Amino acid sequence: MTNLRPLTGTPQPDESAVVEAELLGAIANGDSDAFGALWQRYRVPVFRSCLAVCGDRGAAEDAVQETFLRIWRRAETFDANRGVAAAWIMTVARNAARTVAARLPYVAEDGVPDTHDGTDSLINRVWMQGALQELSPNERLAVELAFYGDMSHSQIAARLNEPLGTIKARIRRALLRLAETEVDA
Repeated sequence: MTNLRPLTGTPQPDESAVVEAELLGAIANGDSDAFGALWQRYRVPVFRSCLAVCGDRGAAEDAVQETFLRIWRRAETFDANRGVAAAWIMTVARNAARTVAARLPYVAEDGVPDTHDGTDSLINRVWMQGALQELSPNERLAVELAFYGDMSHSQIAARLNEPLGTIKARIRRALLRLAETEVDA
């Protein structure tokens, strides 16, 4: 047990966490070499995470592409003061995989895929557009940024220059109103 250091001062991040945070900073500035380095570090763990969520190799590959596209576009949102780069990257991967998995056809327990013609999806989209119109403009904007823009509550608050609590309450209120909206068949 001679390798243990005494706990004094602020814990220091390990070297890889510092390097990864620097890579994300460089990517935020458009550095494609940094992006390539991050790709080499994370392509395998991101793929494994996406495969675990999607359960399908092709969908997992799509999710990996979506993950790195999101990282390229949103690297500036990473904040080293809020956590390590690895956790941020894997959260982006999990969210991308969930998005891709949601597009996969439903497969029943008997292994037979649902072969509906897309009518249900169209009806749901039309219903959602109508239901969103019932919300106040502020509620609608917050919901659209959260669910269609894939933004966190903190990002929405910063973008709209409003307190985080206001945004959280607005989205919750909007979701409750949407849940009460009836579908006209």
